[in-house]
Amino acid sequence: MTDDGSIACPTFAMLQQPPRGYVTLARLGLVANALAIPVGLGVILLDSWRTPNLVVGASAVLPTAVVGLVASIGLLKWRAWGQILAIVALAMALAVALPYGIVRLALLSEGRLVTALLSGLLWSATTAALVFWCRPCIRRYLI
Repeated sequence: MTDDGSIACPTFAMLQQPPRGYVTLARLGLVANALAIPVGLGVILLDSWRTPNLVVGASAVLPTAVVGLVASIGLLKWRAWGQILAIVALAMALAVALPYGIVRLALLSEGRLVTALLSGLLWSATTAALVFWCRPCIRRYLI
């Protein structure tokens, strides 16, 4: 029953439980993408490799974070387009992070171990999230 006394018609998505990890990863994506903007600005301002960081940050990290924010909001509102945007944002993140991390490892000797560990962790987490959001059960749930 709704507030006006009429009977609410439940949608199919309301009748079934979301896939395991759906809400957790959607919320984690929202937080991670919201934090990517200030962290990216901090890296640009505090790192010695300022020009490449500025170029990569402005042209790739910021758009990826914005698409990821919109995707996370769509997923939390149970929209099918949220899954597509999540896949696009994660693919954009991999397309930026892989070459950037490799070039940074090759050209900068300072902090190479930390860069390698953080890059590997970022690549693994992004790939795992991409595989999760590409699963057909997510699409079936949202439709």
